Amino acid sequence: MYQLSTAQEVPLSFSQQIRLLSGCLPVVFFSIALVFVLTRLEALTGSPAPLFLILFLCALIFFMGWIAVDRLRDLLSGVSLIQEDTLELTWRAGRTSRSRDYYGNFTQLGKMKLVPSAYHQGINGFRYRICYSPVSKIVWSLEKVG
Repeated sequence: MYQLSTAQEVPLSFSQQIRLLSGCLPVVFFSIALVFVLTRLEALTGSPAPLFLILFLCALIFFMGWIAVDRLRDLLSGVSLIQEDTLELTWRAGRTSRSRDYYGNFTQLGKMKLVPSAYHQGINGFRYRICYSPVSKIVWSLEKVG
């Protein structure tokens, strides 16, 4: 078992900032959709919006808002962390080969989301210097150690 090492802070790159910010867009979209449903849908259809649709949009806003808050916390910190750890397992979420949600499990950091470039360069069982955002748990890059 490795000792928990202290993480170094490095400034977020512009592309990392954009990616974190883009993760906030779904909550904006679904909020606008809810406002539309509550204010305009009845005028277009002649009947009030179904309660299920309103509740569904509220649930989406809640879950997407949770993700957005995590991304904003990382964005406002202005830094990503670098730490050494061992990559235990990588996998692709979803049932199709086109799925773009990649994950990795690390000895110390646990389950983290991987950007595609990190997923494709990671090899299970190897030790890496990992650049990641701690709140949203996104791995930006992997650099093999040793």
